[in-house]
Formats: sequence, C-alpha cells, structure tokens
Amino acid sequence: MDRVEDLLHEALSEYAVQGDAYLARVAERLSTGLGRGALSILMRVERFGGLRECDLTAQLRLPAAETRRHVDDLVGRGLATRTGDGSLAVVRVTARARDFLADAADERRGRILDSLGEFTLEEKESFARLLAKFVQRDDLVVRSLDLPQRR
Repeated sequence: MDRVEDLLHEALSEYAVQGDAYLARVAERLSTGLGRGALSILMRVERFGGLRECDLTAQLRLPAAETRRHVDDLVGRGLATRTGDGSLAVVRVTARARDFLADAADERRGRILDSLGEFTLEEKESFARLLAKFVQRDDLVVRSLDLPQRR
C-alpha cells in the first residue's frame, strides 16, 4: 500500500472512532440508555420522512429483527411512531425527537465549521467535493457545487 492510502486509512479510522463516540453522546443526551443503532434509525427517518421498516432494514443493512427491536425501543421512548404492521409498517419521528435532532444538527454544523476554521473557501469546497466522490454519493457531489460562499 502506498503512503496516501495509509494516511487515508488512518484518518478515516480516526474519523469513524470520533463519529461513533459523538453518536453515543447524542443518543445518551436524547434518552438515557438509547443506543447508536436506534439513533441511526431515528436520524434516517428524520432525514427522509416516514420510512417503512423494510426500507430501514435495507438502507442500514441490518437484520430485520434488529431493526424491529430498535423501532420498538424508539416507540416505547416516545421518539417515534409506527403505523401499520410488520416490515411494511411506516416509522415516523415524534415532535420531541424532531426538535432534539434539529438542535443536534445545528450543533454538528457548528462543530464542522469549527473544524474547517483554518481551511480556505477553496479548500472547503474541494474537500466537500472529494469526500462526496470518495463515498460514491453522486448526489452530494452535485449539491456541493452550490455550496454557500462563506469564509
């Protein structure tokens, strides 16, 4: 492996560790004992609106039983609602969870801006495009072309 790959691997590994720790803190702030898996479901449902349990299972690559367990937990905590039965049941975020997630997103954006504080505008734009390309999300590459012109 060449040096660039080693550096990328190290940086992405550290980023994953930091991301896991961040999600664990956010989950705990939202509801004591809530796990990252359930929070991931909640965040995805908030992002895309109501989602069927089978779609959550496919998108998050989880076993159906694990998805169901997380959704049961979220419903029991009053953070999500479920309409319908089985894998076709639609999961939605409650107002309480929506408000919390909006605040968490604002905090996350602030942390990202702080981390990018020493970057030039051109470096920020380049980083956004390259990261979107690296994770093979063409929709993010296209959207990154319209980045706000902030310094």
